[in-house]
Amino acid sequence: MRLHATLRATLAAAAATLLILLPPAPAWAHTTLTKSDPAAGATVSTPVAAVTLTFTEMVKQQASTVEVTGADGVSYSEGTPRSVNKTLTQAVRPLPPGPVTVVWRTAAGDGHPLEGRFTFTNAAPAPTSVAPSPSPSPSAAPSSAAPSPAAAEPAAKDDGGGNAGLLWAALGAAAVVAAGIAVWQRRRRIK
Repeated sequence: MRLHATLRATLAAAAATLLILLPPAPAWAHTTLTKSDPAAGATVSTPVAAVTLTFTEMVKQQASTVEVTGADGVSYSEGTPRSVNKTLTQAVRPLPPGPVTVVWRTAAGDGHPLEGRFTFTNAAPAPTSVAPSPSPSPSAAPSSAAPSPAAAEPAAKDDGGGNAGLLWAALGAAAVVAAGIAVWQRRRRIK
């Protein structure tokens, strides 16, 4: 009888560990930010006309705000963000040189609220007149596109970054439960 009580206690502890460590399954299915343009932590050398956020699923435009603030504390967001497929784009006025902070809020298709923030550095020269503006525009696309792949790493950490650790802990707890059941069955056959 003592073996059965020990085994039951072990199995109960393993099951409790699983319940504590595993979040509800739908939490893993929520929409997340995959990349941004400009990339989080990037330094851009060409004028930025818009900030683009790309998500794993579509987001609700009416629930979205994107605030782009320069080092001077002034908001450079122009109008409201526009959502197309899985991207959210916020037009911006010419940004001052220095660090730029992007604070965003939106809602996934299922209504789950999402929010985050990141910074990038604007190293583009401040616009001095209307004439130089058309000249940088053709080079803006290639330079802005280059940092985008790097954005996937910093931006992806925004939502659900701890799920991998929880998954490994859950797998470990499941292994303990399986081992306990195997020991119990083997000892049961011996008697």
